[in-house]
Amino acid sequence: MTSPPAPAPTGSEPPRASEPSGPSGPAEPVGDARVTAADRALLEVARAEGGARVPDDGSVIVIHREPAGDAGEFAWMPDDQNYCLAVVRAARASTTCNPLPKSWARIGIRLVIEAVAYREGPTVYFAVVDGGHAPYAYAGRGPQSPGRGPVRDATAAFASGRTLSLLTYERPSGQILPGDREICSADNAVCFPTLDVYVPGSP
Repeated sequence: MTSPPAPAPTGSEPPRASEPSGPSGPAEPVGDARVTAADRALLEVARAEGGARVPDDGSVIVIHREPAGDAGEFAWMPDDQNYCLAVVRAARASTTCNPLPKSWARIGIRLVIEAVAYREGPTVYFAVVDGGHAPYAYAGRGPQSPGRGPVRDATAAFASGRTLSLLTYERPSGQILPGDREICSADNAVCFPTLDVYVPGSP
């Protein structure tokens, strides 16, 4: 079961302008984010276990897949203002569908939430970032703290030419780790703190 998002951080910048209105059509996956035959098991688990109406029109965006085919995260966006995320682990699925916030506190960052919090094991975080600045990774050098998984990302493209980066990463829920650092795009155009959680629909 998906845990409720954490409260928005205090003392952040004022919300920035919202995105342009109007329909944009469904997003399409770019490159390795396209569904392959090996991903069918993930989709079926989400349909059966998560109760989700996973589309079958090529609009599913695979963010992360394990070689064994029994774990991963994928999303779909009917337009550029709404998303659905499915997280699959060990033949169990959790699916969340929500609108993106109308405004946000940090330029370029549309959403950061705790997607799924497990009783045992790390929490899966999900972020939506403007533009296609992949790949994303933890900023800075040095060893990675135990309990913090790699950053995975995929690109969602709309017919208008607009792109969004969809990211997932795992870490202990709400816990600051030694040497904690931001997640940044490869060109350092976009960075955000790993626990900078925004509540959908917040002003």
